[in-house]
This record gives sequence, structure tokens and C-alpha cells, in this order.
Amino acid sequence: MDAVTEFEGCDAESSGGSAACRAKVEGDRVSAGDSQSGRVALIQELCDRFLKEWQQGASPEIGPFLQDVPPEWRGAALSALINADLSERRLRGESPRPSEYLEKFPGDRPTICAAFDVLTSTLTDGSLSESHRQPLCADRFQIGSRIGKFELINILGRGGTGVVFAAFDELIRREVAIKLMTPRDGQSATATLRLLQEARTAGSLQHPNIVSIYDVVEFDGGIYVVMEKVQGSTLAELLMQSADHRLPWRDATQIIMECCDALDAAHQRSLIHRDIKPQNIMRTPSGHIKLLDFGLAKGSLLENTAQTEAGTILGTPDFMSPEQFRSDPLDQRTDLYSLGATYFCLLTGHPPFADAGNHLKVMYAHCHQPLPRVRDLVDDVPFECDAVLARAMAKDPAQRFQSSSELKRTLALLLDEGRLDAATIISPAIANAPSKNGVREWCRGRIAGFLGIAAVLIALAGWFFGTSRDAQRETRAPAVADTESASPVPEMPLESGVFDDRILFGTTTSYSGPSRELGRNMALGIKTCFAGVNAAGGIHGRQLELLVLDDGYVPEVALQNMQELLGQRQVFAIIGNVGTPTARVTMPYAVERSRLFFAPFSGARLLRNDPPDRYVFNYRASYADETAAMVHYFVEVLRISPRKIAVFAQNDAYGDDGFFGVVKAMRMYQVREEEILRVGYDRNMLDVEAGATKILAAGDQVEAVVMVPTYKAAAKFVSIVRAQLPLMKFAAVSFVGSEALAEEFRENQLSDGVGLLVTQVVPHDHSNATGVLRYRQLLQKYFPEDHPGSVSLEGFIAAECLVEGLRRAGRELTTERLVDALESIHDLDLGIGPIINFGPSRHQASHQVWGTRLNATGEFEAVDLD
Repeated sequence: MDAVTEFEGCDAESSGGSAACRAKVEGDRVSAGDSQSGRVALIQELCDRFLKEWQQGASPEIGPFLQDVPPEWRGAALSALINADLSERRLRGESPRPSEYLEKFPGDRPTICAAFDVLTSTLTDGSLSESHRQPLCADRFQIGSRIGKFELINILGRGGTGVVFAAFDELIRREVAIKLMTPRDGQSATATLRLLQEARTAGSLQHPNIVSIYDVVEFDGGIYVVMEKVQGSTLAELLMQSADHRLPWRDATQIIMECCDALDAAHQRSLIHRDIKPQNIMRTPSGHIKLLDFGLAKGSLLENTAQTEAGTILGTPDFMSPEQFRSDPLDQRTDLYSLGATYFCLLTGHPPFADAGNHLKVMYAHCHQPLPRVRDLVDDVPFECDAVLARAMAKDPAQRFQSSSELKRTLALLLDEGRLDAATIISPAIANAPSKNGVREWCRGRIAGFLGIAAVLIALAGWFFGTSRDAQRETRAPAVADTESASPVPEMPLESGVFDDRILFGTTTSYSGPSRELGRNMALGIKTCFAGVNAAGGIHGRQLELLVLDDGYVPEVALQNMQELLGQRQVFAIIGNVGTPTARVTMPYAVERSRLFFAPFSGARLLRNDPPDRYVFNYRASYADETAAMVHYFVEVLRISPRKIAVFAQNDAYGDDGFFGVVKAMRMYQVREEEILRVGYDRNMLDVEAGATKILAAGDQVEAVVMVPTYKAAAKFVSIVRAQLPLMKFAAVSFVGSEALAEEFRENQLSDGVGLLVTQVVPHDHSNATGVLRYRQLLQKYFPEDHPGSVSLEGFIAAECLVEGLRRAGRELTTERLVDALESIHDLDLGIGPIINFGPSRHQASHQVWGTRLNATGEFEAVDLD
């Protein structure tokens, strides 16, 4: 845990239960303006009255205290009051749960989540793993959510001041990173100020070794920083991946030299990073170094803008300078100390004082203990490295390197063996090292501030290990109370994913990579249906929720996501997974655990066993249905010889299934499998040139191509072939994603794609069928920034089939009851054309295939396949 997380927590034990409220209010005091001051004063007054009633022996209700609060201040007031209530109730031995507050304030789920996360962050010890430090209400930040024109794709990481998401800029069509406020900081003016400062600081820097800031977005009451998305691994990840958890000394030295370049650019603008550590330094696939996260940066010449009160520490203890612990004025030399500590970590595999113990002891070691020698820990490192580190990490800033450029010049000499005079480098630090008496005098001068910090840490540790005043009472609660969790926990589901007020579904899908448009649109359609159902009261009083995890169309990641969804996240059922290669591993995982695997976006045979698997249901027609329709169209409508039809397919299970469908359809024309020309490319790649060359080499022996690809590969392949054979006919299965494919052609060369046929498993998204009209109306209502499309329409129809099953299953919902209910669906007319029928031996709702063709305006229009 970062020190910023520890010191921004609420010390309820040391302040009689009021600090959970007051820490929040005090953090808000940094905001300027009469309106902000009035808000802070009002919330402070509410907290004081609320806590006074607790101290008088009452158990006050929160609701009455909110009656006179202006609507725009209600969220902050509710969060502060809940934190005060939580603190007092926990001190009395209670274990309040989020559901208790959600029942009273059902429309304030995000605020309640944030309030619980504040308390949880206080209770969390730095030794806990990251998985145990996730917010209790992590689903507040859903994949697929939008921040203006940006759509969230997946989580890149979490830090002391925010959560970083990968996102997609729909306007410029590029991937970016967006930093959002963490739930526990959602109402904190201090955190907001820090995030804005990060944007202003890093946004003013333009350097190849510093991550670029693109924009700062204010949306729905929050501040979001839009940044360059950098591919690669942090140094912390590289250390974990290396065999001995350290880097070769030459690689480590080169990395630190590039960091010096980044810091030099910042320091020349009087900007200090203050949180240099391996987690904030990334190496790209090309080996380039990028410095991340200026969230703790501060202008050394602008001390009046400092965000910290006396005794408050920002940074990470393992890499912090002594002056940071002492809350002394900082300058650029504090970054050089932290960079030295990072260098030590890269050389040895651990921070300089990793074995000191807890944070308090680490702080003491940085201030007083001599720096361990790298040569004592690692044999293959030059002794000059110790000389450089001794000066970079001198306790006294005056004895350190005085600039990052000076440090870089020294490291360059170190790499050029034989030119570094180690004695010259190390002597200033040794000659002026503080004596034991000097250390004692320094301690006396700093003792008050240091003890204040220690008191906070001890108080937090005391509360974490249960040393509250109730724990010290001689009388104990009944033994059954000992089984309850000491920290707030989410409500327990009646069955996995089924709660009293909601049902949680999950999907692992492609939200990144070449197939991302398929994943996001499938999820969009499901969410559109769920939103309409929820607005009408839900299903038997329960709201429907969808949790989306990104697998990038990679089977191994998809399986990990399934393990998380059905394990840690405890979803009720899986709906709308995208892809055949991923289905090969995700479907068996669900079936083995008797969990519903509903309406995957795939026409693969493995999902359509005969008789069907009990827990696998499909909405869409199969790839065999689609490719048969294509072959029929080419031969019977366009009068192309079946022997002149080739196949362009992805080299995996998806492509194999599509090719099998063509083989099956060709049998009626007496064309054998070995007579069919098949070309392809590798999944998640765009290496289509070899396949295109084979088609071109076939000359007039190929007049039409059945395609089983993803949209980017399809667009590239068609463009290459049509450059020489403009009359070639192409048709692609629905998985290609017609909207994304059309966009690819519009962005490049639209004429290449004109006439391209794409089969669909849903009616045209602009038809006036009753079911399609309902879809468009709900999409416009709940997701007005999105446009209708065949993939989202499929997700919508699939979700409507599921909803019918949920209605029939009744209030006492289980997986087995839902499967039985789905199998009872007969003659369901959703207003889309085909009538939906399921049964114990029929788990595919529709075999209908429609045709669409790309026209000269870049839109797909309906076409009759017969």
C-alpha cells in the first residue's frame, strides 16, 4: 500500500469514532470558494450533531440529517454520515453491511460503495495482496461504461490516487488511458485537487520518456485525465518475470539513465515527481522507457500550493527520501534519492531496506541506517555501482548528485568501464556522513513530527488488529458473533449471483484487439435489454446486471476470466461470450460446473452438440447455416460455378468451423473438400498477404470468396485482392461485424468494399419489425451516443430470450429452474421474424439467415439471399 493510502485513511480509534467523517471534511477544506466552504461547514455541522447523538447513547438514523441538505451536496453529506455511522457501529461490536444502507438509500449505491471503500482502506494493512485490496464495490467502474466520447475497455492498474482504465476514443479512433478517481476518493476535494495537479503538471511536459497527457475531462461530477496508452511492462513486472527477480546491471543502468532524461525535463520546469518507483516506470516492447504518474508531483517554487498538512506524507515508503518522511521542503534531489532506491531494486531485486520490517521501521532505516552494499548481495555488479548509490542516496541532500544530468553523466562513465573514479563519487557522502551524536541531535529536532507520524501508524495498526475499546471489555459476545467478519462484507447471495434485489450475469469478451467492436456491441445489446427490463421493475423484483471482463479474443485470458466470474465474482450465469477459440475453453468450464452458458456470439459446432448440452443455449444460426446461405447465393443467384468458390478463413477453430460449413454445402454440388481452395491468417494478426497472393495466383479459377475472418483482416484482404481483381465477389459470416467492417472501408478505401455481402443472424437493424423498433427505442433512450447495429441487436434479442426464461423460472431462482424454464419456451414471438422455440433436445432458438450488402454510401442494406 502506498503511504498516501495509509495517511489519507480515517483514524476512528484515536478520535472516538469521528475521524471517518472528519478526515473527509478536512480533506475538502482545500477547495476554494464560498460555495465549497459552505458545503464543508454544513457537512461538518451534520457530522458533529450526528456523533453527539451517538455519544448520548442514541442510535441516530441518517435520513433525518439529510432533509435540509441541498441536492448538489447530498452525496458528500451521505458519504460522510455513513462513515461516521460505520465507525460508531464497529466500535460497538457490530458488522454493518452495504445492504443495510442500500435498503434505506436504494438510489445511492455509488455513494454507499465509496463510503464503505473509505473505511476498508483504513483497515487494510500494507502486507495484504492486491486482490484483497480491491474496493468492495469494484463494479462501480464497469467495462463498457462511457466517459463522454471515451468507452472503458479494461483496468490497467490502481494507484494511490486513482484507477487507470484502457479506453477507446470513439471520435479520433484510438486507444487511450484514463485515470479516474478511486471509489474511496470519489467525494474528496483533496484527491480531486491532486488529480487536477497531475494533469496540469504532466500535461505541460512534452518528452519522449514521459507519458503524454491528451485531455482533462469533467464528466458527471468527476475529473478524468486522458493519457497516452503505453504498451509494455512496468519495471516491477519485469522484475517479477525475470528468473532471479533482478535485471542485468547494464540494463538497469541504461534504464536509470533514460529516467534521468525524463526527470531533467521535469526539473527544468521546477516540477518534482515525488513518487519514483519501479511501478511508475514502464519499458515499451521496443525497449523505450516511459515515466508514469505525476499524481504526486509538485512545483518546488510553488510551496503555497502544497496539498499536505504538517505531518502528512505522500509517496511510497520503500523508495522515499528522508526529507519526505520529515515533511521538509522538497526539491529535485528527492527524486534523485528515489531514483537511486529504484536503481538498487533493479540491481538486487528488492528495495534498499526491504528487510527492515513494517513501514515505521522502513522510514527509520531511510533516515538513519547505512545503505546496504549491493556487492554484498550480488556478485556480478561492479563495485562502482555502490559508489553511485552511496551518493545518490545520501541522507543529506547536499551530499547527493545535484541534478539528474549529473547522475546520468556518472552512469555513462560507469557503463564505459574504467573511466569512473569511484573514490571521487563516494567520498562526499562518506566524508560528511552524520555521526551518532549528530543523528541524536537531528532526532531531537524532528522528534515531534516523527512521533506524530508514528502515532497515526500505531493507531491504524491497533484498530486493524482489533484493539478497540470494545475488544478490551471483560465481557464477550456470544461465540456465534466471533464468526462474523471484522470488516464490512457484501451481502451474501441466495444462490451464486442471485441477490435479494438483483441478479448478476457475466461475460468474457473481446473489448480490446482486432475484435473489440464485436465484444463491446454484444455487451451493449445485452445492457440495452437489461436497462429496459430494470426500468419496468426488473424480474420478480430483481434488477439485472452485467459484469464484463475483457479477454482480447485470447483463449487463455478468457479461461482466467471465467475462473474469476464463476469464482471470485460469483456471477449467476454467463451470457454473450464472443468467439469460437475462446468458447473451446470457456464453455466446458461452465458446463463442468453446471452453470448456464447462454447465447455465445459464435456459430461453432462445439456449441451445438446433438443432443445439446443441458447448460448451453444458442440464439443465433450456426456457421454452417450462414455459409450454406452464401454458397446458395453465389451459385443459385449470381450463377457462379461452385468450383470457383474459395475460402478465406482464420487459422483456428473459428475458421475451421466456417470452412466445414462450406464443405458441407458443396457436397450437393459434387465438390470434394480437397478441391476447395482455402487460404487464411493467424488469429489476432493481420498477416493476410500470403492468402491474398494465392487467390490472385488462381486467376479466373476463383470468382467468389467465402470469408470467415474478423473485420480488420477482412477489410485488408478484400482491398489487396480487389486492387487487381475488382470484380471478385466476397461474402463474410456475421461474426465479422458489419458495422466495424464498414467503418474500416470508410476510413481507408470505401470503393474496395462496395458490393461485399455479410450474412446476418438478425433482421436488418433499421427494419420496422416490432422487435427491432423496440430495440432502437431502448438503445436511443439508454445509450443515445451509440448507433443501431446487427451485433448489438443480436445481444438484445439474446437477452430478451433469457429474460423470458427468468420470468418463467419464478422468484426462487436457481440454475436448474432457469434451464427447465428455458426448455419450456415454445412459440415465443419477439417480433423479429422467426418464432423462438427451445426444448430438452433443442437449444438453438433460430436458424434464420439474412443478407446485407455494403453500398456506395458505406452502409449495409438488406439483400434477398434467394
